[in-house]
Amino acid sequence: MTDTYQFAGGEQGKAFGPLPPGDYAFTVAECGEPYLKENGHWVLKIRLAIEPGGETVWAQPWSGETSTGETRDGIGQFLICCNRAPALSTAPDWEKVAGARGKCRLKVEKAQAGALEGKERNAVAFFHAPKEVGPAREGLPPKLQKMKQEADEEPTDIPF
Repeated sequence: MTDTYQFAGGEQGKAFGPLPPGDYAFTVAECGEPYLKENGHWVLKIRLAIEPGGETVWAQPWSGETSTGETRDGIGQFLICCNRAPALSTAPDWEKVAGARGKCRLKVEKAQAGALEGKERNAVAFFHAPKEVGPAREGLPPKLQKMKQEADEEPTDIPF
């Protein structure tokens, strides 16, 4: 041991404030089971650890009917994203969701309530569906089949 301080590089602390908008890999740190709200929507509260730094982002995907009468399945999109989607018309194994990995698009918005009210925070804009080919797409609802097909198609407007 030396008798004087030796510089060790300092602390590599996490950045303060929200992450910049963009696409990020994540690990599901916490996931409960969905609960039914009075308006008929199923809501799933999840905590994501954003990679590589482990920053926490809470997300609450929901499923139900929109105000325009369209069916929305945000919980299903999340399960597809992290490869935990069960067969159609079956319940997911919620205990196996924590630890799953996926990719999402983060945005920055002002918190509407809670301790961060009025401050900028990250929110999930959407969850990316992994690219799949052939039979992996066949069990999906028609709307998701179309989304997957469009995502897998090669762009036709490349100028070279």
